[in-house]
Amino acid sequence: MRISNLQSPISIILILLLATFLRFYRIDVQSLWHDEGNSYQMTLKSADRIIGDAAADIHPPLYYFLLSAWRLVAGESEFVLRGLSAFFGIILVALVYQIGKKCFDESAALASAFFAAIHPALIYYSQEMRMYEMVAMIGAASWLMADSRWRMDASHGGWQRVIIHHSSFIILLTLGLYTHYSFAFVVIAINLHSFIYFIQSAIRDQQSKITNYQLLITWLLPQSIALLLYLPWLPIAYRQLTTWPAARENLPMIEALLGVTRWLTLGHTLDADSTWVALIGVVILIILGTIRLLSTADKVHVGGLRFVLPRFQSPAIVIALWLIIPSGLTIAFGLFSVAFAKFLIIAVPALCLMLGSNFSSSPDANLSIRRGGWGVRLISAIMIIFGITLSLSNLYFNPLYARADYRGIARFLNSIAREGDVILTNSPSQEEVFRYYYTQPNVIPVARSRPLNVPQQIAELESISKTYKRIFVLYWGDGQADPKKVIESWLNEKTFKAYDQWYGDVRLAAYAINQTAGTMNQKVNARFGDRIRLEGYSINDSAFAAGDILQLTLFWNPQSPISNRYKIFVHLIGDPDSPPVAQHDGEPVGGLVLTTMWKPNEIVRDNHGVFLPLDLLRGDYKLAVGLYDVNTGERLTLADGSDKLFLDSIVVK
Repeated sequence: MRISNLQSPISIILILLLATFLRFYRIDVQSLWHDEGNSYQMTLKSADRIIGDAAADIHPPLYYFLLSAWRLVAGESEFVLRGLSAFFGIILVALVYQIGKKCFDESAALASAFFAAIHPALIYYSQEMRMYEMVAMIGAASWLMADSRWRMDASHGGWQRVIIHHSSFIILLTLGLYTHYSFAFVVIAINLHSFIYFIQSAIRDQQSKITNYQLLITWLLPQSIALLLYLPWLPIAYRQLTTWPAARENLPMIEALLGVTRWLTLGHTLDADSTWVALIGVVILIILGTIRLLSTADKVHVGGLRFVLPRFQSPAIVIALWLIIPSGLTIAFGLFSVAFAKFLIIAVPALCLMLGSNFSSSPDANLSIRRGGWGVRLISAIMIIFGITLSLSNLYFNPLYARADYRGIARFLNSIAREGDVILTNSPSQEEVFRYYYTQPNVIPVARSRPLNVPQQIAELESISKTYKRIFVLYWGDGQADPKKVIESWLNEKTFKAYDQWYGDVRLAAYAINQTAGTMNQKVNARFGDRIRLEGYSINDSAFAAGDILQLTLFWNPQSPISNRYKIFVHLIGDPDSPPVAQHDGEPVGGLVLTTMWKPNEIVRDNHGVFLPLDLLRGDYKLAVGLYDVNTGERLTLADGSDKLFLDSIVVK
């Protein structure tokens, strides 16, 4: 179906408005997460500090300079800070439209722009204060300019126009290299396309040697200049990329290919089981697009032999290389994982163009359309849109796919703050994002060295425990910061854990420092089941206030080996017929000494903290303990048949 001259501008305006709405919709609902905090802190530094800190990190500095200028002009709210990426995302949709027009026709361009406007990954990174949407935009602009270069010579456009185009291409290459290292995939794809084009030009002998030399210079000169401009950063890039402690995943080829296809289609806000309908639609459109690609092949005779070669200046080939090279290299280098999938964003515009090309109305596409049928294409597109809708719904509304909620953590900590509190962040740069929301000085970053210096870290924890009464820890990125969980294990053993709550993918835990002598001051000699005896307990006090952490030490004595894992529950009960007003559940010693590890007649000292809610009413409460099977939830019973043992009465003042 052809688009009229009047319909076309209206259609692209509507698509851009849709793209704008989807990128700014709920853009500030979620708090900044870890890496965004790093970006924000970079904007507060001087130019030389930005360069120095970027050199010590894993990203080039250009985005940080732009963000710093943006913050100074526009402000520093979450909406504004993320808005820069949103604008890059809108520009990217417009570029996809322009590439679609150049490569195909108006109908295919509009379809491609529509897919780009609604793509979950492009929307996700348009709402993130990082450089990924920017590098995708520069990548698309580079492809557009690279394609233009082959059409620009002195006879057609004049030297002034040639210089402008080549200068623009140089600038784009340089900007891309200084934005993110994944841009190298785009450069590789562009060069591969150019190289093969030269080879094919020589085989077809369609151009003179002089013209071929001119094209060779046109190819090499802009990239040589861009490389010269990048030389100051090249040694830093080499050091970063060769020493980067990347956690690569060497997945089987089929699994990696499916993972890449799934991410390219729907981003990471949809689980694998829900992607098959959309993936089938994508595969169908890619196959039909490939048929279109092959239909543009030329018959070439060389030395009496006949070859069928696709025209490598063909738009379909350009798009295919743009899609295949980044995806293939990501798989080859083992970079496809949850953490590194975002590097594929530079290939997403190519996928959108590949999908959109199926809706071309040009004469050369009619045969392909008749072969596949408009119905098949429309059904496939609907299948893709269905998956995209689910993915976007998760992105906007599903807490399972939410970013780390540092805003919620700061709000909670501000509400319960007391003198003697300290907050630990267990990732080297986690403090940066947390301080965007939390302005108090009692924040100490731990796990600052990689690999973790265990004796030094334990000594620091011991010093902290002598200075503060309550410790709050923000756990994130344990696999890299503290893979052996040295910090959490020490706190579980030496303090009283009272709170453990996920905020997005960040976990907040609260501990009270031991304020008792550590000896049993109440004997009970109660038997749970036929193997576990509670010898006694100790409590740090009998009167508390809302917001306090009750510290309870239980002394267990196993009578024989235990084959089942049990959790201990500690309940604070007001009305016996109502749920507990406060509680703490956990395996013994914070999970360090499981019941299956208990040795007969060896006392197990087990600390539990119970956080008393801020809205807890004054009055008398009962403290109860018990055990239940980790797998079945079945509670162990006492001799009288009850499933919990009541300890002291607690007074909340």
